[in-house]
This record gives sequence, C-alpha cells and structure tokens, in this order.
Amino acid sequence: MEEILCIGCGATIQTTDKAGLGFTPQSALEKGLETGEVYCQRCFRLRHYNEITDVQLTDDDFLKLLHEVGDSDALVVNVIDIFDFNGSVIPGLPRFVSGNDVLLVGNKKDILPKSVKPGKISQWLMERAHEEGLRPVDVVLTSAQNKHAIKEVIDKIEHYRKGRDVYVVGVTNVGKSTLINAIIQEITGDQNVITTSRFPGTTLDKIEIPLDDGSYIYDTPGIIHRHQMAHYLTAKNLKYVSPKKEIKPKTYQLNPEQTLFLGGLGRFDFITGEKQGFTAFFDNELKLHRTKLEGASAFYDKHLGTLLTPPNSKEKEDFPKLVEHVFTIKDKTDLVISGLGWIRVTGTAKVAVWAPEGVAVVARKAII
Repeated sequence: MEEILCIGCGATIQTTDKAGLGFTPQSALEKGLETGEVYCQRCFRLRHYNEITDVQLTDDDFLKLLHEVGDSDALVVNVIDIFDFNGSVIPGLPRFVSGNDVLLVGNKKDILPKSVKPGKISQWLMERAHEEGLRPVDVVLTSAQNKHAIKEVIDKIEHYRKGRDVYVVGVTNVGKSTLINAIIQEITGDQNVITTSRFPGTTLDKIEIPLDDGSYIYDTPGIIHRHQMAHYLTAKNLKYVSPKKEIKPKTYQLNPEQTLFLGGLGRFDFITGEKQGFTAFFDNELKLHRTKLEGASAFYDKHLGTLLTPPNSKEKEDFPKLVEHVFTIKDKTDLVISGLGWIRVTGTAKVAVWAPEGVAVVARKAII
C-alpha cells in the first residue's frame, strides 16, 4: 500500500497501533481518502476538539528529539509527575541539554496531602533532580488539571526563556499536554485557540505554538517509560496509577514477618526489625490487605483476582509474576513501585517489595 501522510503533522498514517505516531481508525482513513483530507487521530482531535494528546515515541524518534533539543538554544521545560518522580525522569536528558537552561515543573501537586508544604516539595524535587544529573534553574509546582499556579508557570517560562524558543518535554502520563492546553487558555482566554492550521507539527508530531516575539513553544511527544506500572494494566485499571484526588496515607503497625498486599499489583514484606508503623501512599481506591509473611505467596496465588484485585479473575492470566526486591533500611526512606505509589519506612528494618516483572522498584529519600 502506498504511504499516506497526515496532512496535519506529516506522520505516516497507520491503523494498527493506537498509541503510535500516525494512528487513525480504519473507518476514518477510508472517509479521509474519499474527501482528500487524511488526518491522524491526534491531529483530528486537535483540530476538532482543541486537545493535545500524547503519542508514543520509538527509541530512534526519542534520540532525534533529544538531539534537536540539544542542538537548539532554548529553554527546556521538563514536566515531572510529583506523585511518580522516578517514573518521570527522562533517561539521558542531562547529557543532551547540558548547554540549555532547564525549568522543572512539578505537576499534580494536589495529589499529595495538603499538610505537605510546597517549599519542602520544591526542595525535594531539586535534590532528586541533582541526583539524576540535572541542574534546573528553578522549580515550579502546579496542578494542570485544576489549572493551579498556571500563571506562575507562564511567568517563570517568560523569565527564563529570554526571547528563546521553549521545548516542553516529559514522559507519558505526567500531564504535559494538559499543562500546555492550560497555558494556552491562560494566555489567550480562548479554549478554542488550537487548530492544526495554526500549529502544524512535523514527522515527530511536535506541535509548534507561536509566541508574540517570533519564538515558539514546542510541545513534544510523551516519552515512554517501560518500567512503569501503567504498561501492565488494562484501561479500566489505569485509575490506580493516575490518582485524581488527594492521597490519604494509610499507616499500618506491623510486626516482623507480616505482609501487606497492594491489591494484586504488589506486596510489601516486613522481614526483620522492631514493630513499627509503615505508611502507604497509593490511590485511595486500591485495597490493601494485611496477612502473615509465612504462606504469603500461596495466599497470593489462591486469592489473586478475587480478594486481591486488580487484576480481576479474567485479567490475572496475562498479569506478570511478582518479583522480589530486598532492602535494608536505616533512615526514613520511600520504597517506590514505579507509577503505583510508595511505602514510607521510618525505622531500621529489612523489608522486601514485590512488583510485576519489568516494573522498577527504587529506594529514595522520603518526600514526606
């Protein structure tokens, strides 16, 4: 079949990979061929519903994008999901943007408990960024979904860009496109400002948003992190890795040799140490279940899909096996399951975190 290009962004049209570049449903392709106007689904939604949505990048596309950012004299706005910092980090970004200023935007601040002071979150994000080799010029916190502090984000961008172009980068699910839509609405006061004719993209599906001084804000595609929990869940279970409401932490007083199941998605074992409290930070709808460490694996096999959900009884056949990660903790530490949440350990303890094979588990300085 002859290659067909999207007239909005130039991506090659395809009908098989919904998350990939150039996807359009077969019915829409047939209609477009009749009218002579073939758009990918992303450009169609942009044109008719004024929505910017993330698409997946291949590794080659990702490298091209990083090279383009690195070769430009621009401000890089790196959007991070505060709830999933470790899953939000873009591998290799510090190396490619070494000559450019980076503004770190912490999104979804409204997900953390209100008792946590913004200044502490900003300091924590800056420390974690430094550990990753990134040296941001500043940190700003926002909630793009609720349009919180959007004006402050705009002011920071304007202050640091100094007449240069702006590249907005981030992994999928951090709310990058929601943030850009909120910025456009704040600047123009018009929710219907985005059209493909005004904001053409390129074959990388990058969207150019013109600024008054002739510079551009470039909305780049969301970069895939394959070690996030989201890639192992069905569409209806994605709510467990994308909380929309303030997290209500739950503290469990555990004795050694007790286990906490995180629905059927993971498990936390308290192996040795003094009796102490462990605080769980997960979506409020995720059901946690306490049991004995002895026999915990058999308990999981027996109750996965019924007492321990998600996944449900139909989904469990395709769900990856859980893999054990053992930690010896001496200081206040978060043990993070990438994309799902974390458990805070405050005392000395030997513990294990079990997560689906392929999902990252990391220890970090406690955020709260």
